[in-house]
Amino acid sequence: MANDNTIWLEGSERCADNWSSISRDARTWVYLADRALNENEAMHFSQSLNRFMVDWEAHGKTLSAGWRMCGNRLLFIAVDESTAPATGCSIDSSVTFLQRATKDWGVPIDWFDRQSNIYKEGDAWKQAANAEFWALRKANHIKDDTKLVNVVFSEKGSCWGQVVIPFDSSWHADMW
Repeated sequence: MANDNTIWLEGSERCADNWSSISRDARTWVYLADRALNENEAMHFSQSLNRFMVDWEAHGKTLSAGWRMCGNRLLFIAVDESTAPATGCSIDSSVTFLQRATKDWGVPIDWFDRQSNIYKEGDAWKQAANAEFWALRKANHIKDDTKLVNVVFSEKGSCWGQVVIPFDSSWHADMW
């Protein structure tokens, strides 16, 4: 169970009922929360997200969309654009939803964290800002086999697979 210090809730995964039926060619957005949601928060957020998805439209056309959340922190939102494409207005509405969904919580969630790297050291999950992460790599604390949470998915459909991968299989290795 997540607590205030939980960085990544290993093995935790939840998704919309239709996630497995969403096309692997779907347009997908990836969001990383600034902290892990506890189980109660994750349940509440999932229910709110499901309600949003039911009503999500682009110019009056219902979007065929689904979502997946891993580690109570990494969120994928996918739209099968073969039925109706996402538009600027519909994308804006999803961003607004994410900004407002937790604003009344004691500690709201920021789904737009682009500076955190989540990695496993021994049995513990840790996080580091980009500069700190690269310093850890340079000091050989982050090794090729260090497990980390992948937040960059360059190929369509790849976000349906594993999100925890070794450093040497991640985009970080290409940067190194």
